[in-house]
Amino acid sequence: SSGRAPSLLRIIMQCCYGPLWLSFLLPLLLLTASDGSRALSHNKKQSQTRYSSAVREAVNRSWYDDVYPALASVQFPEEKWLSACVQSGKPAASSCCRAWNVKVKYSLAHMQRQLAQLLQPPTNRGVGDRKKTLSFFQPDWNCSGRALERVPEKEGDGPKWVCGLDVIGLHRPSKCLVYSFGSNGDTSFEEAVKKRRPDCEIFTFDPTLSASAMAKVRQVEKSGTLTFVNKGLASKDGSMVFGNLTGAVSTLHTFVRDLGHDGREIDILKVDIESSEFDAIFSSGGLRSCMAAYRDDQPDVLGDRIGQVQIEVHGSKRGDPRTPIRYFWANARAAKLFATFYSCGLMTFSEELNIWGGFGGCKEFSLVSSSQAFRVFATKESPGECDY
Repeated sequence: SSGRAPSLLRIIMQCCYGPLWLSFLLPLLLLTASDGSRALSHNKKQSQTRYSSAVREAVNRSWYDDVYPALASVQFPEEKWLSACVQSGKPAASSCCRAWNVKVKYSLAHMQRQLAQLLQPPTNRGVGDRKKTLSFFQPDWNCSGRALERVPEKEGDGPKWVCGLDVIGLHRPSKCLVYSFGSNGDTSFEEAVKKRRPDCEIFTFDPTLSASAMAKVRQVEKSGTLTFVNKGLASKDGSMVFGNLTGAVSTLHTFVRDLGHDGREIDILKVDIESSEFDAIFSSGGLRSCMAAYRDDQPDVLGDRIGQVQIEVHGSKRGDPRTPIRYFWANARAAKLFATFYSCGLMTFSEELNIWGGFGGCKEFSLVSSSQAFRVFATKESPGECDY
């Protein structure tokens, strides 16, 4: 029609702007809610938004039609974890491997429950608050207390939880390799890692720095702490608009190739890129090829060579309207992100609310691979049995 949309519908469309797969819900919300404004408003006294049965049914149907197919091939590589001890050269019948398998099987049981829930639409999980969008994703792995540490040891938005910094790359010929995406001029994480592990090659990526922040990072670069790359992480190579800036971006695969790191393990992958993490990770140039349905994306499955991930995940963006459309969209992208990590064989060992920069819908997650988890287990938890 060439006529203008009714004012109420136009307002809702502006407030609920989301992915196309949910756009058909807008007229449904108007038709089924007894009070349109009440159906789309957020009751601050309630932690759970109430939806009509028709809206719930429509969202569930859309989830299975448009989101579930992308998640259906998620499969956690259990054998990779169960065989980590044997892969290190220990006999399967050794006390070290038996103890390792007991711990792994306990975590795998928890992982399977999370995978089953991951495939359920958000309405079945009771999610209706942006602060709860990420509450479903809980730690599966227990990183030994002696190996779990906040790097650096200070308060604020920069530090990250790391598992076994001292044993990264143990019994491996290649050097420690760290990728840090997003810094905002704060290099305290990189400096702390370098101080503890001088052998680590650290690369910091950020195309959004101001002149003063750039000067600071360049000064740290001159000290030999890191190598600065004036580009950002994205789902495609090219450029992106960041507020009033336009910066160059590349995919993770492109960075690995251009920096000459093909075949090397990225021991620490730190990602803090303000809501761009979803597209960057769940993409053909990211880690999506870990999932069986996307193996053709890249012949080289980079996700198999990630030691651990420290990532800031945004449940919603600042200023997002508090509506069903936004909640379900946030759940869809979070589900795809963690389905990717799980398919790469990464287990979560830490999660915490970011109270400094999260505006209520942001959390810090840390995940670890089987190889790094076993290094920690063999050296910190069972050094006598494993003699690693």
